[in-house]
Amino acid sequence: MQSQPQVQVTDGYLNGVSDLSLEVLEHFGAEAPALLNQYACAVEDALIDQVHITQEQNKLLEVAGRERQAMNTMLTDPDILADYVNDFFGPQGPYPTLTNDEKREIAAQNEQLQRQQRRNNLEAEMYGMERQNAVPKAFKRPEGHSMPRPSKQAQGVQNFWNGFGSVMDNNPENAWKFLAQADPRAFQGKMLVQDL
Repeated sequence: MQSQPQVQVTDGYLNGVSDLSLEVLEHFGAEAPALLNQYACAVEDALIDQVHITQEQNKLLEVAGRERQAMNTMLTDPDILADYVNDFFGPQGPYPTLTNDEKREIAAQNEQLQRQQRRNNLEAEMYGMERQNAVPKAFKRPEGHSMPRPSKQAQGVQNFWNGFGSVMDNNPENAWKFLAQADPRAFQGKMLVQDL
C-alpha cells in the first residue's frame, strides 16, 4: 500500500474568521448567525409596533386634554353651560323633556296606530281568504238546522251551577249545603270540563 500524501485544504472564509467567532459557531452551531438575525428582526419589529402604539396613545391623550379643557370652560362659564343645557334638553336635542300630557298623548297615538294596524292586517287577511275561497270548513258557520240543541240534562246541570254561583256570591258559608243536595251527574259534567 502506498500512502497518499495529505493535502491540506485551505478555506479562505474560515481563515478570515476570528477565534471568538469560531467558538460561537462551535457552541451554538452553524445556524447561529441566522437565528441571531431572526431575533434582531423580531426585536426591531416589536420596537416599531411599540412606537406606533405610543404615538396613538399620545394622540388620544391630546384629544382627551382638549375635551377636558372644553368641559372645564363650559362648566365654569354660566352662559355657555346654560346654552348647552337648553340645546341638550330642548326640542331639537337628544333628550327633549316632554310634559306628562305630551307623554300621554304620544302613548295614546301609538296605541291607536297599533290597533289600526292590527285591524287592517285582520281585514286584509279575511279579504284574501274570501277572495281565494280558502276558509277551512272547520271555521265556516254551520247552517241553522244542523245546530245541536242543548239537552234537558245539560240545561239542568247548567242551572245547578248557576244556582251554586249565586249561593257563593250571596251566602258562601252555606254553599256546602247546596253541594250536598246536588245530583251526581252535575259533578260528572264538571269533572269532564276540568279534565279537558
